[in-house]
Amino acid sequence: MMQAVQRKPLLWILLVPAYLLLQAGMTALAGSHAEAVSYLFCTLAPALALLACCRCAWLSAPGVARNGWALLAAAMLLWTSGMTLSAWQDISDLVASRATYFSDFAYFMYGAPILLAISSIGEQRPSRTLQWLDAVQILLAGYLAYTAIFNVSPFDRRSAAPIPIELLVVTYHVENLVLACCASLRLLAHRADGEQGRFYLLLTSFLWCYGICAGSYNYLTLHAIESAGLAELLPVLPFLLLAALASTTVPGREETRIPRPRQQLTLLIDNFSPIFFTASLLGLGFVIMREHFYLAATALFVALAVHALRSATLQSRYMQSENDLRAALDKLEKLSLTDGLTGIANRRCFDQTLQLEWQRNNRNGTGLALLIIDIDFFKSINDELGHPYGDTCLVKIAAALHSALPRASDLVARYGGEEFAAILPATGQPGALAVAQKMQEAIAAAAINHAPQRGGKVTASIGLALSTVSGAAHAPEQLLAAADQALYRAKHNGRNRIEQEWME
Repeated sequence: MMQAVQRKPLLWILLVPAYLLLQAGMTALAGSHAEAVSYLFCTLAPALALLACCRCAWLSAPGVARNGWALLAAAMLLWTSGMTLSAWQDISDLVASRATYFSDFAYFMYGAPILLAISSIGEQRPSRTLQWLDAVQILLAGYLAYTAIFNVSPFDRRSAAPIPIELLVVTYHVENLVLACCASLRLLAHRADGEQGRFYLLLTSFLWCYGICAGSYNYLTLHAIESAGLAELLPVLPFLLLAALASTTVPGREETRIPRPRQQLTLLIDNFSPIFFTASLLGLGFVIMREHFYLAATALFVALAVHALRSATLQSRYMQSENDLRAALDKLEKLSLTDGLTGIANRRCFDQTLQLEWQRNNRNGTGLALLIIDIDFFKSINDELGHPYGDTCLVKIAAALHSALPRASDLVARYGGEEFAAILPATGQPGALAVAQKMQEAIAAAAINHAPQRGGKVTASIGLALSTVSGAAHAPEQLLAAADQALYRAKHNGRNRIEQEWME
């Protein structure tokens, strides 16, 4: 089974020379119908590429790769249509072989969806506004391209005056070079980005192959160089390679990867790429400006307006994403500083606040009080009534302690297990003692039943430490040690009482 999977890509690649040999052989044997047979193969190749691109678009996950495959399929449809028109044009002899025709317009416009795919931003679901703006750009590109090729606007009743085929070929070369270079830039930015990187790799390979083959074919045709019919194979080769490579691609079936950080080069190219299409519209506008000034001026204005709207839309979406990210980070930060059971501050928040208030007290010398509150005989509650009841007691006690704080700047936190701590900035000994007494009263008012072995209601012992010292002679750990020493005396002297310790 593994061997079959490994041979499949090679099998698709081997079909390319087989197709070319079949085309050359059947064209040689067709005699007077050689042109029709050649056109049949030249039309079938982009049609196969169209089917392969549709398959990849169908299987790909929503995002840049799916949008890219869909746009590439649209380009293949335009090319297939152009080849069909060329076949009808040459076989029916309705148009001179060296004259510009509607098929040339289709060949030129095939680059518009590709350029749009290259210019697309890395969004999973582009907004409707961006989709409408892209549609406007495509329509404007078609309008300008038609005017540039036929020297008349699409809805003008005047007869068309197509540009010489030699000039059109030069235009093709410029278009092919621009597309290949732009795709190479996106590949440089996303070569390691999984499915998106593979799409840009395949697209870049196709565009460079197509540019070389098209340039060679146009040179041989324009200069009437005999090549034993091999020149007719050149337009087919890039589409066969695209069909073969796209058929070996299995979109949407890779393992999920951790997104890598976006490098500065990637950000630069991604932010610059949306201007590719706008620059192309501006170029077409300048091409027709001499003969169609007002049309070109209008097109330039619309192109710049669309680009401005796209930029504004993207900027607003980026700002919204940034605001959402900031809100999520704030929420995460809040959760990281909150005790999951009681809903009050946790030990991490307590440590940060104590450090800040200690530094403020060192600067201002306004005093800092610290209370450590321990639930008396809490182990008996867990042992006799169970941990769920013990958790309920902790929640009620936390609410009672929080309600006893007189100011918003005061903080009560779960210090660990059944211990709580309170930080009272700019508080002297009378105020700190009053808050401690109010906390005991709030716990008593909660009327939480103790374990049957102990009887009565839940009570708490409180150790109070006060620092009135300014300067860096002491550390917050010493204040904690003093409050802990006061708590030890409160528990040793009978519990359900308040003991004090001063730092001088």
